[in-house]
Amino acid sequence: MVRFTLRQCTYFRTVAECGGIAQAARVLNISQPSVAQAIQKLEDVTGLILFDRHHARGLTLTLQGRIFLRHVLDLETQAERVEIQAKALVSETAGELRLGAFQTLAPFFLPTLIRDYQRSFPNVSVFQKEYGLAALGDALRDGEIDLALTYDRGLSLKGMKVVKLTSLQPRVIVSSNHPLAQKDTVRLSDLQGLPYVLFDGPGSRAYFEELLAEAALYPDISYASNSLETVRSAVSEGFGFSFLIMVPGAATTYSGGTVKTLTLVEQLRPLNIVLAYHEDRAGKFISSFQIFAQKHFGRLSEEHIE
Repeated sequence: MVRFTLRQCTYFRTVAECGGIAQAARVLNISQPSVAQAIQKLEDVTGLILFDRHHARGLTLTLQGRIFLRHVLDLETQAERVEIQAKALVSETAGELRLGAFQTLAPFFLPTLIRDYQRSFPNVSVFQKEYGLAALGDALRDGEIDLALTYDRGLSLKGMKVVKLTSLQPRVIVSSNHPLAQKDTVRLSDLQGLPYVLFDGPGSRAYFEELLAEAALYPDISYASNSLETVRSAVSEGFGFSFLIMVPGAATTYSGGTVKTLTLVEQLRPLNIVLAYHEDRAGKFISSFQIFAQKHFGRLSEEHIE
């Protein structure tokens, strides 16, 4: 345990620079006995001999004193940095945010969102972590994370501040060899009687089933997976059509096949991407991130990135 103080180190450094206790006392604007006692205490607790005492020439640093002085200078520099950071924390100009994201959304939005935010707020560190829906809700409620980027479905956000960032329309994917692949748009009626590849992700299954029921479509499920890429691969291999909210930019699937993404003519009930957090824990950083995220997703919507 450290038993000496930063003030004692400062007195030592001043004596070393001035070459004597009297001179250092004048620079520090304190009494000579106070300086002398600080140096003696520092030597006692460290076991070092810091100065050679000369009646005529004052004090000169010993070898131990010269080495210790270098450490003291480093310590004072670090202390100044700590003080600056502490003031920044008090004024909320520097700090950190812990951002959790639903793992399906993360690859599409999280890296770009964090990169752009830190370009605008370089003194705020963002620590990100991806979760399944249930774990994301637990992490937010337990205070493990400050904010959650997620859908507005499949996760209980009761008691949370929920800010809508954007709305996404479902789209249809079919194999590039499917007759519908000749089109760019499709109607729900065009899907009647076709086999269906179910994306059985948390919250997604219920959402898509509701959309199908509202359109009076009850397709036979030919394949089901909770993996976005497995669904795409199954579609590319001819198992049927599927609905997706998040559609990767590349048409090629992991299996080497290709899919075609079709826009629905009908405007269906959208799925919202939201930012959630405890309102009573919100400070300047969370507020600034919320505002930035709304603008960020607003720009994406203008660029038709859904």
